[in-house]
Amino acid sequence: MKVTLLSTSFPLTTESSSGIFVARLADRLAEMMSVVIVVPADAGTIGKQRRGNILLIPCRYAPRRWRLLAHSPGGLPVTLRKHRALWLLVPALLFSLAWQCLRQAWSSDVLHANWVISGCVAGAVGFFTGKPVLTTVRGEDVTRAIKSPVDRLLLRLCMMTSRRVVCVSSDMLSWLRAHMPAYKHKLLLIENGVDEEFFRAAENREKQAAGESIRLITVGSLIPRKGIDQIIRVLARLAPSCRPHIEIVGGGPEEASLRELAQELKVGEQVDFLGPLMPQEIPARLSDADIFLFASHSEGRPNAVVEAMAAGLPVIAAEIAGVKELIEHERTGLLFTDGNLEQFAKYLQSLIIDQDLREQLGRAGREQLLDKGCTWQDCARNYFQAYQQMIHG
Repeated sequence: MKVTLLSTSFPLTTESSSGIFVARLADRLAEMMSVVIVVPADAGTIGKQRRGNILLIPCRYAPRRWRLLAHSPGGLPVTLRKHRALWLLVPALLFSLAWQCLRQAWSSDVLHANWVISGCVAGAVGFFTGKPVLTTVRGEDVTRAIKSPVDRLLLRLCMMTSRRVVCVSSDMLSWLRAHMPAYKHKLLLIENGVDEEFFRAAENREKQAAGESIRLITVGSLIPRKGIDQIIRVLARLAPSCRPHIEIVGGGPEEASLRELAQELKVGEQVDFLGPLMPQEIPARLSDADIFLFASHSEGRPNAVVEAMAAGLPVIAAEIAGVKELIEHERTGLLFTDGNLEQFAKYLQSLIIDQDLREQLGRAGREQLLDKGCTWQDCARNYFQAYQQMIHG
């Protein structure tokens, strides 16, 4: 069996974290079948790459220095909001993706698109070639569809032209069933997996010595939706004498303003901006931390939270769709009302002073994932079964 996987985000180098979850799925799928990845090129791309059983095809849609659309933090939507002139390149990008997808479709059994925009492209190719299309819809797709009639129209078009539509969270599945009932028979729930390195990170964590300072960490793109400013403001609410250090892992257009905010609130010395680390470095960072903070305003099923739970870290997160189904308040983590910094600070203070509670929440969260079998191997097997059903069903 051969699948062509279309995505606007994928790590083109070992240092990139762009669409790393798509790459992890592709790696596991490649153990069972032949995989072709069709993805936008970036400024450094020179041609096709063979990675074992995976053929990576970067699509060149502009001169190198203008290939800026797809691989920045936050992806295509954030880039277009920041650089409106780049909208002029969108038709070329879509045509390039469609052309390469069409070329690969003839020898493929299934087309698998990630995100709605890719689903629309793959849907058009599938219509002309007769190949079945599966589209994975992610949190930002639904968030935009709720707010924008244009994005809602694109989502409806994607669902119309896809044989199957995969949701990565139960909240997304429920919303689509309620608002687009005509296509509910196409919907599937397949949650993202977790790399085994994150489960091993919990085993590598040493018990904290008495009196040792607490280490906080958060992981995510530095874009407004991720709410990193809430984390910095909560840190400033703590008494200076017991204020812990936090590592912020990730890059993005908000970095300069977040640094200014930290200085303005006099917590600059406690905040370390580490930038976008290589994916293989993240488990070790989580292993060295004591508490994971997550203050995003909207998500589908945040991989960063799942990975922190797998690493045995107690998580304090905003109570939003996509997070609520991962964390049971006061059993597998702590949930604060988005924007309620007083509540956020209260929960953080409680974890700072209570080591037993930290260990209890971290252990419960990790065991929950282990019980559910949330690995990328499980995820890939579920997709493989969906492919087979489309082909033979």
